Amino acid sequence: MMLPARTKCYPGWTIEYYGYLMSEYDYSHSRHEYVCVDHAPEINPKSYKNLNGASMYIVQAMCGSLPCPPYENGQELSCVVCSKY
Repeated sequence: MMLPARTKCYPGWTIEYYGYLMSEYDYSHSRHEYVCVDHAPEINPKSYKNLNGASMYIVQAMCGSLPCPPYENGQELSCVVCSKY
């Protein structure tokens, strides 16, 4: 389970990884998929070419759509991916 704007899992759950909430650039104010990207991503050394694929951007808090405080306008949002077996 991915929890946006958090760095810890609920009690009884295991952290798989934590990082930053990311999405595509907001060109059209339409729906987007949000993904949690590891805080220390690794690259594939064989994928050195830029083929102008999809770009990901860190999601930032915006006061009004989120309550400020506790969020700060422009704050990068964290995330955590948790599992429970």
